[in-house]
Amino acid sequence: MTALSESTKGALRSADRQLRLTAADDVHGLCAAVRRAAAAIAPVETFYVGLYHGDNILVMPYIFSDGEHLGADTSHFGRDGISHWIRAHERPYRYAFDDGRRCHAGAPVGDGRPSRDIVVVPIFDPDDRSVIGMVNTQSPQPNVFDDAFVVALEWLAQALSLSLHDTGKTASRNLLYRDFPELDSSQANSPLDMLHVATDRLDEVARLIATLQDRAGLFDSDQIKQELARIKDQCRLVHSELAMMAVRAPQPQDTQDVAGVLTAREREIAELIVHESLTNGMISRRLFISEKTVKAHVSNILHKLGIRQRSEIVWLFDPHASRSTRDSTST
Repeated sequence: MTALSESTKGALRSADRQLRLTAADDVHGLCAAVRRAAAAIAPVETFYVGLYHGDNILVMPYIFSDGEHLGADTSHFGRDGISHWIRAHERPYRYAFDDGRRCHAGAPVGDGRPSRDIVVVPIFDPDDRSVIGMVNTQSPQPNVFDDAFVVALEWLAQALSLSLHDTGKTASRNLLYRDFPELDSSQANSPLDMLHVATDRLDEVARLIATLQDRAGLFDSDQIKQELARIKDQCRLVHSELAMMAVRAPQPQDTQDVAGVLTAREREIAELIVHESLTNGMISRRLFISEKTVKAHVSNILHKLGIRQRSEIVWLFDPHASRSTRDSTST
């Protein structure tokens, strides 16, 4: 089994968390979580998810190329293209198989420039394991998608399939985490993980309150009491989890260990956020790079560290940072 680096595992674990929090009918959000994770692992420039419809139609609900989202699209495919190949072979396709010929034979995506490295993996139905679609990643740079990237993309495609089908089947979930149990974001392994769990519970409380407010004028007092009881139960659950966080929390990671998963440029940007509280615009001017590039680096930092908010970078690098310093950082 191909080993995954800690930075790759961090990106996949973050994607697992995002997929769990995103509704099954939010296809764009689900696909975006997969794309962000893939881009945090390797330089993906073109990314799309395709789902088969009938014998020769591919529906693409999510397309991203050259830094922007493109409109959803459909295409008819023949026997020479990548869509037919993935369905027929039920395994990943790599550029090295034929110098990208099959992928380039189809309709161009984005600006139409030939890609120099490509990985396409099938999406399997979680019930009968039939091929229902594919995840396509491309880069203008050669030789950037290694064996570990292929394994990671296969895992992401499997996680995406579970989320699209909104399946809560234990067997399917167990299969997803069989080889990499550490990617299961429902298992809290760090203070940040536990904070995420508690935050998710508080979000549930907020949703219950919103539901109660919407229905207050429609139901009798007994039903309102039931809603209030559910809210109280959720609050008790949050209290218990927060108490256990203090008991279970290990010592914060050494800053040097945390920074080890980042590139030199990402470490530089993280340090500017932590120690100088610079915004993206300020960092852009300091390093003489575009603000779009800074934003991309910050996104990669979050995914590699397995965190969701910019302010958590400060906590992770400097657990003793003051509240005022944390609050001064902006997204």
